[in-house]
Amino acid sequence: MPASELLLGATAFFHQPVDFNQVVEASVQFPLIQFVELRGETPFLFPGKTTEEDLDLYRQVLREAGLRSTVHTTMYDINLATLNPYQKDANIACYKKYLDFAAAVGAEVIVVHGGELYEEFVNHPLSDEFLETARAHLCESLWELGEYARQLGIKIGLENSPPSSSKMRIVFNPESQIQILDRVNHPNVGALLDFAHAFLWGFDLTAYLEAIHPYLVEFHAHNNWGKGDDHLGLHQGEIDYRPLLNHPLVQGIPFIMEIRSYQELVQTMRWLEKVL
Repeated sequence: MPASELLLGATAFFHQPVDFNQVVEASVQFPLIQFVELRGETPFLFPGKTTEEDLDLYRQVLREAGLRSTVHTTMYDINLATLNPYQKDANIACYKKYLDFAAAVGAEVIVVHGGELYEEFVNHPLSDEFLETARAHLCESLWELGEYARQLGIKIGLENSPPSSSKMRIVFNPESQIQILDRVNHPNVGALLDFAHAFLWGFDLTAYLEAIHPYLVEFHAHNNWGKGDDHLGLHQGEIDYRPLLNHPLVQGIPFIMEIRSYQELVQTMRWLEKVL
């Protein structure tokens, strides 16, 4: 595949401002990178902590580097599939703030996780009722967020989650992802396919891609050894990314390399320059 058909992007597990700066520097070093995904955790984008000055800085850095952007919302202390209706309302308010952040930095997509049921509810006599409530709350939340996103011109990408030993993931395979998206049926709510998460479940990645393609707004790409969510560079691990990179259905959709360190991102880019 010609490199120009791939919308490559990069992120890192930002823990300090230098991490963000390094990813931007990598985009200058490797012109194949067109996107940066900002992480929705402190000290970056986080409700109650991120200031207008911070947002101005991110916007300026992205503009000067000629980069497009997406935002990965918070993954911690939040659950879009909560059984608690009051917590559901709080979740919606939180994610609306992330949409405001995304609009402020000119991001095109925000990424959300579909949530989970905890083991106690899965093994409960009312587990079927709990599961339906969780799915309903997820769908209601996505619809309301979709309406808010429509006003801002932003897409929401519902990501497939990795396995968990203590929780039942609501969105983990193409069937569960499509079922939720069809139920929401909102033009601003689509799918994010995380190839490495799907691999940890043992799914055929090409089949998953082909099934979910009509819904896609973004990809996440990283690697692992088949046991844990390691977020390794694409060049190491058990996933062979070469056939995926050459698949026609990946073109034209932000392909965000969600890699744990700047060093592995650089190594991945050097590998990609040879592969592409």
